[in-house]
Amino acid sequence: MRLHPSAYFFALATVALHLGFCHRFGYYRDELYFIDCAKHLAWGYVDQPPLAPFVTWLTAPFGYPVWGLRFFPGLLSGVTVLLGCAIARELGGRAFAQAITGLTIVLAPGLIGIAYGLSTEFLSPAAWTALLYLTIRLVKTNDTRYYWPIAFVVALAMYAKYTIAACAIALAIGLLLTGRADLLRSRRLAFAVALTVVLLLPNALWQVGHGLPMLEVLHNDQLNRHALANGMADESPNRWINALYMLGLQFAYQNPLFAPVWIWGLVWLWKGSFRFLTIAYLILLGMLILTIGRGYYIQGFYPALFAAGAVAIETALSAGAAWQRGAIVAALFVAGLPMFPLSLPVLPLPAYMAYERAIGLSRPAPPDNASHLINPMFADQLGWKTMTQTVAGAFWALPAAQRRITAVFADRYAYAGALDFYGPRYGLPVVISPNNNYYLWGTRGYSGASVLAVGATDYYLLLRHFGSVRQVAVYRNDYRWMLEGPLPIYICTLPREPLAVMWPALKYYGL
Repeated sequence: MRLHPSAYFFALATVALHLGFCHRFGYYRDELYFIDCAKHLAWGYVDQPPLAPFVTWLTAPFGYPVWGLRFFPGLLSGVTVLLGCAIARELGGRAFAQAITGLTIVLAPGLIGIAYGLSTEFLSPAAWTALLYLTIRLVKTNDTRYYWPIAFVVALAMYAKYTIAACAIALAIGLLLTGRADLLRSRRLAFAVALTVVLLLPNALWQVGHGLPMLEVLHNDQLNRHALANGMADESPNRWINALYMLGLQFAYQNPLFAPVWIWGLVWLWKGSFRFLTIAYLILLGMLILTIGRGYYIQGFYPALFAAGAVAIETALSAGAAWQRGAIVAALFVAGLPMFPLSLPVLPLPAYMAYERAIGLSRPAPPDNASHLINPMFADQLGWKTMTQTVAGAFWALPAAQRRITAVFADRYAYAGALDFYGPRYGLPVVISPNNNYYLWGTRGYSGASVLAVGATDYYLLLRHFGSVRQVAVYRNDYRWMLEGPLPIYICTLPREPLAVMWPALKYYGL
């Protein structure tokens, strides 16, 4: 049974929208980091598997353009729509259910956000939806040959983000608790697990060989949760406060007005023969709470829940008039429109900022009582080039003899990535940083006699290791107000020990 034409329409529409608007602003911090990682291809990195840097590497012949980095996430947005509609079909959904499924996936803010930029999550919605689809087929047909594509999906997805392993485990527990232990006793499952392990071995060996740095990243990430500049917070280092934020984000990321669809889907699955999906979802929520996870970590589950809710709605309206179905589709479309510009930059920056003010999202704030750009994802794509120009001005203001021995030091990977990407056109040397994979790339032979340090995070460490730490410049950008305040730039001299000796004390794995 083929998908309804509406599934293909919505898939093509979302791809067209993403590819049409994805390059409106610029790179965000992770993409700049991926560019540096792509220049050092490896089977693993301190804070991520290797797939996102590899996708970035594919764009190197084109100069790492923004549209190139975001081409694959945009394309995968359409794949997610098709897989979600395929789940609706497997659950018994016909044309109406597939139309609702496609529409809600296209307009869900969390799914839009993942497909908008290249991140370690870029494969998660499509991969999770594929995993859920294959598991549904496994249950419906009892054909354990489905374990082979499941193994490949899980292995591929783990090369982008490890979290799909939690989804696979939750599904297995769901099957066990709903009387389908027979599927888990299959020899093919054991072989598929072994195949997955073999496929993941290169990345696992890299992590083990470097002391499992990902664990340190996760630990520091849990501790480093803070509010944005306007006081808004959506995460916390406290497990139970973070749980409240995380649960609230499940509604925000899907659009609160779409909540009846996916919640109905959860209930409908619980009452039917696919109860294991509801159990798996609840187990994943519990895992997120216990591990102080972020709300978007479970985003890949929602296409299936939208599909289940769409089938439930279609079933309830089986005898309804055509106008009722049309009215529901129209209502969902209208409900999804207000949040769409918040997730994808369909508006130019001045018009978008006016939109934020019009809906009350941006309000005058101290110290200047001005209305600032609130959207952190958009804000993070602005100002990197001008920041580099400021750093370059400080660098070239140094005496020529000092310049030749001066290392440009960025305390976090975001600044390092931007300075490495834009810096060469302003005569800056390759940057050093103690953050994440930059730490492994080391001091690049600098002695530490003169260090131009960018960022305030390591200020007190610099005071400990240098006899002189003097601020020589500061970078300000009102567009980035939501994310960070003024960015100080210091010249550090009179080191108390060589840079290579102090390097381990400067190391920081995390955001």
